[in-house]
Amino acid sequence: MTRRSILLATAGAAAPLLAWGALARWRDGSLSLGAACAAAAAIALLVLLGGIVRQRFAARPGRSGRLAPAAPRRPRAGQPAARPADRALMPPTELDDPRSIYAFAAQAVGQSLAWEGSYKAAAASLRDVPRDWIPSQVRMLVMSNLAQWQLCAGDIESAQRLLPDLDEERAPASVRPLVRGARAAVLVRTGDVESALSLVGLRDGEREEPTEVRQRYRITRAHALTALGEPAAARAELRRVVDDVGVDELCRWIPAGGPARATMIELIDEG
Repeated sequence: MTRRSILLATAGAAAPLLAWGALARWRDGSLSLGAACAAAAAIALLVLLGGIVRQRFAARPGRSGRLAPAAPRRPRAGQPAARPADRALMPPTELDDPRSIYAFAAQAVGQSLAWEGSYKAAAASLRDVPRDWIPSQVRMLVMSNLAQWQLCAGDIESAQRLLPDLDEERAPASVRPLVRGARAAVLVRTGDVESALSLVGLRDGEREEPTEVRQRYRITRAHALTALGEPAAARAELRRVVDDVGVDELCRWIPAGGPARATMIELIDEG
């Protein structure tokens, strides 16, 4: 049996079991575990459907020669042939690689747990996934999420160890503002407020951030301003957050702590 056949069989068996688990957890009132099971079931189902479509497409008349795997290249002179064990140690290159699927499932479970406020469990779901198992297109985004969960779990040291991974220069352009915001949030909690402030800027739009990350930039800016002895300016930043989106964003970042936490609580209480 080929690896792809094993993967499809595993996905086919896992999808209904995970779906049943999601329903059972929701009935028991365990919303976070139910959402995690549902996300994992969806991933397994997508893998199964994708594999079936791919197999049927390959089996259509006239496709066999076109889709037949190419003959393996012979190694150049003096270059040893790659052994199966060597290939297993190489980073995955396909989204249906079991390692990539595991990384996606860990992210889905972590996100579901974070929605329920279980930040320690969310971080644990993703913490030990090898970096190169995560597809390069989303690796920086996943690391940004992990950094936030660790901050909200109170694990500042683990979040600080992620700083080398939060390098916006290596991130796809579409996620650079989010990576920059995650890095700034970690820096402000580790006392490097000047660096954090340089990342988010002194005012809205200074770093040309999209509206999707503007609120977290404001919150990080408020922490930095508080640490620099400018509480009135910090409160004004947090007031803008409340005026724009309400107190929910402040509530979401309260567990991460920071110099402006007391002011955030005051504004939440004021509504």
